[in-house]
Amino acid sequence: MTHLQFEPKLLESLADKVVILTGAATGIGRSAVQQFCDNGAKIVFGDVVEGPSRELESELGPNIHFVKCDASSYSEQFHLFKTAYEKYGRIDIVVANAGIAIHQDSFGPDADIEKEPSMAEVDVNLKGSLFTVRIGMHYLRKCGGGDIVMVSSIAGFKEGEGLVPYTASKHGVVGIMRGIHLTGTRENIRVNVICPWMTSMRPISFTRLYFVTFTLETNTDSETRLVLAIEQGWYERGLPTNEAADVARSILLCATANRGSNGITHSGARLPFAGKIVFVAGGESYEIEDRIQNLEPEWLGEENSKVLLRGQEYLAGHSWDATKTLGGKL
Repeated sequence: MTHLQFEPKLLESLADKVVILTGAATGIGRSAVQQFCDNGAKIVFGDVVEGPSRELESELGPNIHFVKCDASSYSEQFHLFKTAYEKYGRIDIVVANAGIAIHQDSFGPDADIEKEPSMAEVDVNLKGSLFTVRIGMHYLRKCGGGDIVMVSSIAGFKEGEGLVPYTASKHGVVGIMRGIHLTGTRENIRVNVICPWMTSMRPISFTRLYFVTFTLETNTDSETRLVLAIEQGWYERGLPTNEAADVARSILLCATANRGSNGITHSGARLPFAGKIVFVAGGESYEIEDRIQNLEPEWLGEENSKVLLRGQEYLAGHSWDATKTLGGKL
């Protein structure tokens, strides 16, 4: 684990950069749009929620452009990217942030076993991130490289209870990073993932709560939050809490870590900053993937680790597509 400390000078590297971001009407995404905008970037963002998205677009001015977009729809995401590319002629940074949580336990003993459970969390959180990264890779290649930042959760690497589809979807987001970052690095595309712990949405005037029926409630008088059911007990125990702006800052940290001159980067970051997991807790960011990989001989066994390395070296750069590797002879 390495404590990452933000280097403010790197924010200058965001000037005139073009950012695509999914899920920005509220919370972390909204704060990220504001922070990118404050530092001179041009942002095209997508969300299914139109009211607060239009409000944000109007509030921040001409460098912000909203496109209504359901992250679980490939065609709508492609339209989002195409709109940005046609408007600005390039894309530099891609942020896969769109996500939902359904807090009824479909695996519990009281669940109706005859009723098929919703897989909306898988559709938005996992499938949506796959779409964002696939399309993002295409456009970043056209522009000579760039950065992809995905937003997972502590549920992306830690066990839990009562949120099986959500946990599976967020583990999958970490899996996307591990599945693409080696390829991306060879193409000058850095792929990293954020895993926030408890995050309060209190600073946001519009807040979303998705029910199984996908009814949206917006309430500016009393707070309705994704963490409503557990929040009071959390605070009573003095456990660490992020604000949305803290997690947004970690997104900017990933997006700028490789953009400094003469090897300048954020304190604690190891270059190239790619293939990293950034755990965010209590408003602070910690890189944890390097340590996981370095300790592999301990948790996998030294001999297993050596053999695995040989296999990985063989597979590096090889295609799994037999129609290519066997010259079409099947």
